[in-house]
Amino acid sequence: MIRYCKQLCRVRRVYPNVSQKASMSTLKRDKPFEKILVANRGEIACRIIRTAKRLGIKTVAIYSTADGNSSLHAKMADEAYQVGHGPSPMESYLLQNDVLDIAKRNGVQAIHPGYGFVSENSGFASATESAGITFIGPGPEAILAMGSKSHSKRLMEDANVPTTPGYHGLNQNPEYLLHEAVNIGFPLLIKATMGGGGKGMRLVWKENEFLESLESCKRESQAAFGDTNVILEKYLIHPRHIEVQIMADTHGNAVYLHERDCSLQRRHQKIIEEAPASDLPNELRKMMGETSIQAVKAIDYVNAGTIEYLLDTQSDNGDFYFCEMNTRLQVEHPVTELITQQDLVEWQLRIAAGEELPIKDQSLIPCLGNAMEARIYAENPMKNFLPVTGKVWHHKGPVDSNLGGSDVRVDTGLESGRDISVYYDPMVSKLIVHGKDREEARLKLIESLSKYQIAGVPSNIPFLIKCAAHPVFARAGAINTGFLEHYAEDVKVDASNLPELNAICAAVASLRLEGRDSTLPKKCSPWSKHDSWRLGSNHERKLKIIDDVEASSSLAKIKCKDGSYNITIGDEKRSIPIEIEGVIESDDKMTVTLNGTEKRIYTAKSIFHEKEGYIEVLLWSSDSSDSTGAIRVCFEHPLHEKRVSNTLHSGMSHLNSQLKSPMPGKITRLNFSEGDMVKDSDVIIVMEAMKMEHALSSKMSGVLSSLNCKVGDIVSEGDVLAVLGDDDTKMTDKAA
Repeated sequence: MIRYCKQLCRVRRVYPNVSQKASMSTLKRDKPFEKILVANRGEIACRIIRTAKRLGIKTVAIYSTADGNSSLHAKMADEAYQVGHGPSPMESYLLQNDVLDIAKRNGVQAIHPGYGFVSENSGFASATESAGITFIGPGPEAILAMGSKSHSKRLMEDANVPTTPGYHGLNQNPEYLLHEAVNIGFPLLIKATMGGGGKGMRLVWKENEFLESLESCKRESQAAFGDTNVILEKYLIHPRHIEVQIMADTHGNAVYLHERDCSLQRRHQKIIEEAPASDLPNELRKMMGETSIQAVKAIDYVNAGTIEYLLDTQSDNGDFYFCEMNTRLQVEHPVTELITQQDLVEWQLRIAAGEELPIKDQSLIPCLGNAMEARIYAENPMKNFLPVTGKVWHHKGPVDSNLGGSDVRVDTGLESGRDISVYYDPMVSKLIVHGKDREEARLKLIESLSKYQIAGVPSNIPFLIKCAAHPVFARAGAINTGFLEHYAEDVKVDASNLPELNAICAAVASLRLEGRDSTLPKKCSPWSKHDSWRLGSNHERKLKIIDDVEASSSLAKIKCKDGSYNITIGDEKRSIPIEIEGVIESDDKMTVTLNGTEKRIYTAKSIFHEKEGYIEVLLWSSDSSDSTGAIRVCFEHPLHEKRVSNTLHSGMSHLNSQLKSPMPGKITRLNFSEGDMVKDSDVIIVMEAMKMEHALSSKMSGVLSSLNCKVGDIVSEGDVLAVLGDDDTKMTDKAA
C-alpha cells in the first residue's frame, strides 16, 4: 500500500508566523458524528475515511462485486458491506435504496457521498434526509438548482453573476438548437445540462459539424447521466479555467478558500491543477471570490461547493464568466488544503453537524505558498490516451523521496496487485505537492512524478512530466486551455529512445539478478555495496523485455564479458553495445554510467513466477527524458529448465489491417459497411467505454473486407472488430 503523507502540509515549519486563529487548532476537537457511511469507492473514499478516523468517527464502507471487500477503502473502514449484486455502478454504488438500507441497518448518522455517483443527486439527498440521516453536502434544493447547467445559468443571471453568452432554454429540437447555434456563432460548445468531468461536451467549429456533434453529445450524456438535454455556449478562445472553493454553514456564514487554476486540460479533462492561480491581480482575485459568495447566498447554499469561471485572456478588463457550480467536494481539493492548512472534509463534517464555520472571518483564511496536483491515470499516452484495464503488479508513490515529507502527498485507493476495472474511472491516484512558491512546487512535482512507480498498465506519468517541465508551464500565468493545442508535439510521448533504454534496463536487471540470486554471500553482491563497481562476471542469457507504455514485448539476448554488454533485441537483431559502471545508492536504485552518460535506474522488485519458471524484474529510469513507464525484464530462472518463450506475439503482419477493440465496451455506431472503400484515418467504428465515446480509425486505406460487429454488441479488449484487405480474421481472435 502506498504510504499516505499526512493530510495537511506542515507549513508552520516554513511559515512560523502563521496566526493561530487560522490554523487547524481552531477546529473543535469533539467529533461531529459517531458513525458515518461513505457512499463511494477508491481514493476519495479512502480520503474521507482518514479524516473520520482522525476525528474518532466510525466509518462504514460499501463495495461492489468488482471491488470486493479486499479493496483498500473497504479494508480501511471499520465496517464494509456489499451493495447490490453486480460490478457496474448501476448495479452497486448507484442503487440509492440499497445504500440507504445499509446505512439504516448499521446505525449510521450521516452519509458522505464523495464525488461522482450519488454526490450530486438531489433525490438521494432528499431520501437521506427523509430517512433521518444527515447528508454531508448541500440541501437537495441547491443540488437540483445547480445540477442543471441551463437552470443554474438562469439563476446566476438573476443574481447578477456574469455568464457566458449562449442558449440555456428548454427547447431541445435539433433544428431549433442549430438555429440558436447559428445565432450564437461558431465556435461554440455543446454541453450536457447534467454533465461534468468532460463527459457530454463537444466543441463545434463549423455549422455543418453541429448536428453530428449534437447526436454524439446526447448519446454520451444519456449513457453517463441518464439525460440528453444540452445547452449551447459561445466558445472563448483559450481562456483560463479558474474555480473558487467556497464553504457555507447553516448560520449564514460563507467564506471562499481562495481559487484554483485548472487551465491545463485535455478533452476538457483537468490534468494538472494548482492553487492559488498565478499572476492574477489581487483586485481580480477578490472580485471572483466575492462574486462566488454572492452566488451561493443567492441560493441559500450550505457546505462545500466550487464555482467555476472562464477568464477571458483576450480581454484587457479581466472579464470572467460563470461556467458551472459543483455541489460537492472537487477532485482537486487537496491543493486548497495545502495552501490553507485546512482539512476540507472536516469542515464538511462539522458544517453538516450544524456547527459554524471553523473560520468565519475571510481575512483569516491563510494562503501560504503554492500547491500543484497531477492526476495519474491508467491510460496510454502513445495511443491517444486510451484508458486501459488490467492488473497493477506494482504501485509505489514517491513519498520515500527527500522532498520535505508532508510537502508531498499521494491520494489513492489502489494497492499493488489490484485491477484497473472497466467499470470505473481509470484514475490511479492524485499526486499533490507544496512549495514556498510556484517554482518550488513545480520542480517538486516533476521530481515526484519521476519517482512514481506503476507496473502492469501504462500510465500518463511521462506525459505529465513533459507538461510540468515545459517552459511555458514554468511561466506564471502563461497557461490557458489552449496549451496542449499549441504544444502537442512538445509534450508528445514517444518511444524513440526505447531500444537503448530497454538495453540499459536489461543490463541492470541482469546485474540485479546476479546479485539477488547468486549463491555468494550478500556482501559479495554489487547490490549490497555502496562504492564504485564494475561488473566482472561473464554470462549469456535470453530474456524478454516488456514495455507497459508501448504495450509491446520483444525478445533479447544479453552477453556480458568483463563489464561490457552486447544486447541483441527483437527480430531485427539490433545489437547495442553497453559499457556499464556505477555507484550503488541503495537496495533499489543505482546510478549507472552508460557509455559515458549517467543514468539513474530504479528497480522495484524481482518476482519469481514459480509455475512459469521465470524471474521478472521491474525497472524505471528517473530521467524525465527517458520516462516511458515501467519496463519489465523476464529471465529464465537458473533453477528451472523451462525457457522463456522465443515466440513473439502472433499476427504481427496483420496489425495495420486489423481494427481491434482497445478496451471492453459497447458498439454505438458503424460508419461503413463491408465492401466499402475506406481511407487512412477514417473513423470506422464508434464505441462507448468507461462512459466515454471512442472513435476507432483505420490505419491504412483499403477495402473493408470484414466487419465483425454490429451496433449494440458488447466487445472485449483485443477483439478484431474490422479487417481491411483480404484478411478474414474473425472477432474471436484476440490481441496478444
